[in-house]
Amino acid sequence: MNLKSHARLLQEVTLEAGAILLRHFGRIQKVRIKDNASVVCAADLASERHVIRRLRHEFPGHGIISEEAGVMASGSEFTWVIDPLDGTSNFVAGIPWFGAQIGLLYQGQPVLASMYLPVTGTLYTAAKGRGARRNGKRLKPRTQARLDQALIAFGMDPECATRDSGRTAAIYLALAASARNLRATNSLVDFCYTLEGRFGGAVNLATKIWDIVSVSLILPEAGGEFTGLDGKSLVFDLTESAAKPAYEILAAARPLHRPLVRALQKREQISLQRT
Repeated sequence: MNLKSHARLLQEVTLEAGAILLRHFGRIQKVRIKDNASVVCAADLASERHVIRRLRHEFPGHGIISEEAGVMASGSEFTWVIDPLDGTSNFVAGIPWFGAQIGLLYQGQPVLASMYLPVTGTLYTAAKGRGARRNGKRLKPRTQARLDQALIAFGMDPECATRDSGRTAAIYLALAASARNLRATNSLVDFCYTLEGRFGGAVNLATKIWDIVSVSLILPEAGGEFTGLDGKSLVFDLTESAAKPAYEILAAARPLHRPLVRALQKREQISLQRT
């Protein structure tokens, strides 16, 4: 399967989406609240419109799943998964922890992916079986080999805390007890820093398909591991309900993946009274 034209368009349109975000960043945004945890702004919609228009023009028969536009099924074996602005809450608050990401699935499996941080001009890309790249150069993440020396990103949303606060707290405490410390941008930046080796891993309890398709390819291609919290592979829902499932994920450098799975499995043993 020759995906050169797909890869070329993917890189172009991801960079264009990032440029749109930068033009809006720092300006007063008209914000619409979607739910307790999510917001949408003009930059979201402008970026998404541009990406979908480009993809529709070049590959009119392909399916699309996008955060704001939803599921546009076509019956094709190819599906583009788009997050036009990952980190919207950070964006509207003027915090530079945001970006755009796009992935291409073939028969349900990621084959091309991109994640772009426009503030720093950093583009991460991968093609299945061909490795991962950072701004065109081969990406080989560096990290601590010991979990107790590594920073771990932790992300969730208010629904996690209210739905099962005891479990969420236990997971947080299990990570805090095992790692050097915890950090969070609650955006694709957590995954990008894991790719870079700044973070040893990232745990998130409430991701959607558009949040994770790209990292699910880029991280393994860079030599890392991407799974559910139990260490098992994830299967993406590509039905008409694809926008609904929330995935609990673990992204980590390979030496730290198994120790993180073990730490999460021991969470019930950690007292929730610990401070």
